[in-house]
Amino acid sequence: MIFSVFHNLSMRKIALATVLLWLVKTAAVAQTMEQSYQNTQAELASGWHTYNHQSVLGHVWMPGCLSVKLSLKSNRVSQYGYMGDAYISTKVSRPETVTPQYHAADGSFTELVLAWDGNEMLVQSGTDGDDLVLLVTPQKLTELRPSLVVETGLLWNRPGSLSRKGDQVVAELAGKTIQVSGTQPTDTCFIPLNAPYLSFSLQAETGICTGKKRTLEEIKKIIRARKEQYLASLKTHAEASETVRVLHNAIGWNTTYDPLTQRVVSPVSRYWTEAFGGSAVLFDWDTYFGAYLAAFSNKALAFSNAIAITKSLTPGGFVPNYTAGGTKASLDRSQPPVGSLIVLEIYKKHPEKWFVQYVFNDLLTWNRWWLKGRNTPQNWLCWGSDPKGDHAAGTWQAAAYESGLDNSPMYDKVPFDTVTHRMALADVGLTSLYVADCKALAELADLIGRTREAKELRQRAGVFSKSLQQLWNDEKSIFLNKRTDTGAWNYRLAPTLFYPLLAGVATLAQAKRMVRGHLLNPDEFWGEWVLPSVARNDPAFGEQDYWRGRIWAPLNFLVYMGLKKYDFPEVRKELADKSNRLLLKNWQATHGVYENYHASGVGRLPDEPLTKSDNCYHWGALLGYMYLLENGKAPQK
Repeated sequence: MIFSVFHNLSMRKIALATVLLWLVKTAAVAQTMEQSYQNTQAELASGWHTYNHQSVLGHVWMPGCLSVKLSLKSNRVSQYGYMGDAYISTKVSRPETVTPQYHAADGSFTELVLAWDGNEMLVQSGTDGDDLVLLVTPQKLTELRPSLVVETGLLWNRPGSLSRKGDQVVAELAGKTIQVSGTQPTDTCFIPLNAPYLSFSLQAETGICTGKKRTLEEIKKIIRARKEQYLASLKTHAEASETVRVLHNAIGWNTTYDPLTQRVVSPVSRYWTEAFGGSAVLFDWDTYFGAYLAAFSNKALAFSNAIAITKSLTPGGFVPNYTAGGTKASLDRSQPPVGSLIVLEIYKKHPEKWFVQYVFNDLLTWNRWWLKGRNTPQNWLCWGSDPKGDHAAGTWQAAAYESGLDNSPMYDKVPFDTVTHRMALADVGLTSLYVADCKALAELADLIGRTREAKELRQRAGVFSKSLQQLWNDEKSIFLNKRTDTGAWNYRLAPTLFYPLLAGVATLAQAKRMVRGHLLNPDEFWGEWVLPSVARNDPAFGEQDYWRGRIWAPLNFLVYMGLKKYDFPEVRKELADKSNRLLLKNWQATHGVYENYHASGVGRLPDEPLTKSDNCYHWGALLGYMYLLENGKAPQK
């Protein structure tokens, strides 16, 4: 009896000690993860970068948030008296045209061509240690020369002071003093700005520098060195160098600092942030793809982007369609679940377990949410929108927004069930992505020792794989969406119907029939420019309106990743080559990296509205990333 009591007490002590040890280990892991994340942000927010979303001509010194921004003042009778901000892309007509040339992944060199009010100039930047140099080279000037204005500022209410002292502006920051000066004599241009500035009559080449004063030749030497250094790095990619250049432009010019969350992130494009009120707006699958693209050259930025969108998890338990600095989010809807897939791909390239540990619980919560939020009794998933959130919440349109394919013909005339808050359509694309998410998340669970969760996820993948097989239409030789209210097949064809390849659910026989009968069918998806977002023989294809026939990089990319799981090396290579040719064709013509592409192979037709396709949208570079993967230029460890 006494032995039993002592034995029980000993066992309780052991159990308590085990729990305490687990708590200590958990706390230590959490502390390590948080410190690694803070180190990542400190690495990104250091030195000079184009982190002010309002202008690609604005350079910001981090962490002090000192801004040195180039602007132009017209000195003639002009419709546009002052150009304070400059965007590459925009949703509205603007007076400036910015043509991006180069943006080094680390921000050490940038180059663009600026046209405004009849003037044109080459603008270059380079870093020299902790200093920034800028070089403005006029290529075309109006008879009355404009003034080049160097605006200074302390962004986002950061502490410090600015003062004009002779021909310099002096910034007094916490523990650091930075002088800003130019190579030309300043003029007497009076502009009602709210902070000290320098202005110069733009007669010829003009240099701007921080730190010690430099001559024009000294600045040009630094710029030449930085450009040569960057071009040499591109040459290491041989025949893929131009693709890498485009990728760097797409990510570099769209990476900004979000002061509200104190992190560096890559919104799809700068003007989207402006449209959402000025705090960086992140879209769900767009940002995951942006993280994947960043991983090619910038590990810290890849981690930051993937973490930022994953940590935007709503109280409902899902990654929202959009989030803007934590103040705005779509509380009714999510978007395609590609998070685990992309996190796994980033980890393969940059195998740091803290990154996986940092996002795993949120990815798992999101994975489980689809079960209760969008599932049917047959274990088919449907897009939906709950009746809370923004103006679109609880509507068919919001459910279409959740799909990411805002106006796809697949959803035409599909009713929205106001009881379940879902479209009455079992969606092949969503169910496939969910299976892929379960499998990828299970691999991530294995990496960090989450054995129980890995088992749960693999069981779930098995259940939904079986239900997905029920959406195979043997007569049409392809998986098809199916109405959940009537049981009727939906015969509208889109690239999402190839996603069972990505999920690894299609049998080899099914895969061959789909690829040969549909993917390679020139009446449907194949041709010089691929892949249209709806089959070419669909009545909606001729509209070329957003997801009604235009070519979208993420669709190509997800189909390509699916082909990698099967024995289609020639098809996969040709898809990668065609995609890359589309990207480079438009880059060489307009230096645009487009949100989507007209099926004729043009990013945006001359007579199309600006809202049809953003011309500096980072996920457009996925068209080239397939080429990099296919040709071994994006190796994984």
